Amino acid sequence: MNDRDRNRGRRPERSSGRPQRSSGRPERTSRPEPRADEPQLPVDVAASDLDGAVRRDLLTLDKATAEIVARHLVMVTQLLDEDPMLALAHARAARRRATRVGVVRETAGIAAYSAGEWQEAISELRAARRITGSAALLPLIADAERGLGRPDRAIEIARSDEGRQLAGEEATEMRIVEAGARMDLGEPQKAIVTLQREDLSPARTGTTAARLFYAYAAALEAAGRADDALTWFMNAASADVEDATDAEFRLMELSGGTPDLDGVESDAADEDVAAAPAADSVVAEPAPASPEPQTPARVVAEPEPAVAEPVAAEPVVSEPVVTKPVAAEPVETKPVAAETADVVVPEPAAEPVREVAAEPVVEAAPEPVRSTRKSRRPPSGSLVAGYDALLLDLDGTVFAGHSPVPNAAETLERLDLPTFFVTNNASRRPDAVAEHLTELGFTATPEQVVTSAQSGARLLAEHLEPGSRALVLGSEGLVQEVREVGIAVTRSADDRPAAVIQGYSPDTGWAELSEAALAIRAGALWIATNVDATLPSERGLLVGNGSLVAAVANATGQEPLVAGKPAAPLMADAIARSGADAPLVIGDRLDTDIQGAHAVGLDSLLVLTGVSTASDLLNAPPEQRPTFVTADLAGLLTPVECARIAPNADWAVRAEKNTITIESAGPKADPTSMLPALAAAVWALADAGAVDLTELIVVGSDESTGAALTALGVVSER
Repeated sequence: MNDRDRNRGRRPERSSGRPQRSSGRPERTSRPEPRADEPQLPVDVAASDLDGAVRRDLLTLDKATAEIVARHLVMVTQLLDEDPMLALAHARAARRRATRVGVVRETAGIAAYSAGEWQEAISELRAARRITGSAALLPLIADAERGLGRPDRAIEIARSDEGRQLAGEEATEMRIVEAGARMDLGEPQKAIVTLQREDLSPARTGTTAARLFYAYAAALEAAGRADDALTWFMNAASADVEDATDAEFRLMELSGGTPDLDGVESDAADEDVAAAPAADSVVAEPAPASPEPQTPARVVAEPEPAVAEPVAAEPVVSEPVVTKPVAAEPVETKPVAAETADVVVPEPAAEPVREVAAEPVVEAAPEPVRSTRKSRRPPSGSLVAGYDALLLDLDGTVFAGHSPVPNAAETLERLDLPTFFVTNNASRRPDAVAEHLTELGFTATPEQVVTSAQSGARLLAEHLEPGSRALVLGSEGLVQEVREVGIAVTRSADDRPAAVIQGYSPDTGWAELSEAALAIRAGALWIATNVDATLPSERGLLVGNGSLVAAVANATGQEPLVAGKPAAPLMADAIARSGADAPLVIGDRLDTDIQGAHAVGLDSLLVLTGVSTASDLLNAPPEQRPTFVTADLAGLLTPVECARIAPNADWAVRAEKNTITIESAGPKADPTSMLPALAAAVWALADAGAVDLTELIVVGSDESTGAALTALGVVSER
């Protein structure tokens, strides 16, 4: 990348210092006088204050003109935030003297954008594009179209071939603009889906992440999901280390108080606790209702021109992270004065049911694959009734090896919802997976299968030039996926591959792992399709790809980019494939399926038919906590209140030191709601520091409840 490309899409920047100048009056050839219709240039502003790469773009001008144009560009940089209209006047002055210089037209467009002169911004930015050939300015052009009241045109730009080819921060900016256009059209659900295609890992920080989280929060708020909006405004405020948004202010508006971003209570809160009488119980109460959301005029908070920020040369791919998401339903706790504490579990307030269109349409997304059977609507009030597509894990959720999971095929047949099978297993092609599902009694086509091999191959294509060579460590299915994206394949490090992609294969051994290690040590990019340590089978848990990845990591001291769950790429591909507004993620692993749902901001269901157990659920960290839990997929048809992890009036929970006792409120208590209610209470106690999960003992108050806990495998003694 040359200096011009490196600085494309940035504001002209001041250098760190100025050269010494003589005290005498400069000659006209080095310091020409401004025209009468131009804003005055301060004497102490020099052309040398401009970034060197930008100055080189002015070499086509004569020396005198280049100097005065450079000084005007310096003034644009200095005034853009504090006085955008004066900055625009300087930009216009520079443009009049250098109409054929791309960086000058670009700066004029940015200044017009900042001043709200939308039509002028579009004209100047398009002129800059014609001169430079760069697509980096497309997000600004699209947002200016929104400023003119033309959101349809903004969406058209975002969905164009050039818009889709943007990468890194530019791609994120375009998503934010597209979501804003959806909001302008009164389509917050489509705005939500648009933003879910980005990396929504709450642990991210920086201006780009903060703006993305802010836009997502605004869309959630407009969709009536006030609690979720509160969570994402808090994530935006935590990520916003440069104060690029007003997320903290919005957070205070929604919560009615001062946000606690660092986990440290305010002095006022401390005083309230100190003044409160000693409590005998830890109370898990529903969060207070949030105020009615107001649709913001724009999704983007105080948009700064994209040119003000460096643009990544390569797309940024999310690696699996241990996130610190903010709980969507904060629990208010009171200090425990006695050794024995009761957890009072009140009946939760009724939640509004989001209406979802039967046939959601997301422009330019792949058409969801629908069954030809007669549609059967999910039962009213059931867990699945509020969702318009299912994103299902395979191993341990739908089948185990060559056997279907009980109740899986029958339940999916009855629901007839758009169903997509999202698997970390990269060993087989989608057609082979669909054939296997069909043999087991499921209805499936290759278009419904989304694999980590596909996502891994896409990451390769984003990072490598067409025709580059990659060493493939995995099955022939992965080899075919890599070839289909235009990357050549090798099995030897001697061929000096540009990258290594590692997926699961039962045939992988020492020789193959060693070839990968040699290539990675020689500098090859390393992508892992997934990092599942184990693989479920009808015989039990087998060695998974993550264990083989760990061997290579141990030998090289490197860590791979990851395509599969819990990283965002595979989940983002599944969302795009489904075209759904409100999909539900379903899986059997907390550390992949459920954490992957958190990474893209989706609700999730844990089924206890695979790897993760009920005890694992009780010990889950916040980033691995599902929305629902059921025994198997048949739970999709159960009443939502029996599966949602939340306080339930049918069950009371008492805590004495690290022993928790659960008791039914009466003979009519639904046993299927026991585990969700227990998990909600345990999480509340753990988050409040009232119990030590490593020493946790759970007992039933009577024989039948104790038997139910034993059947779930929950620890009842130590």
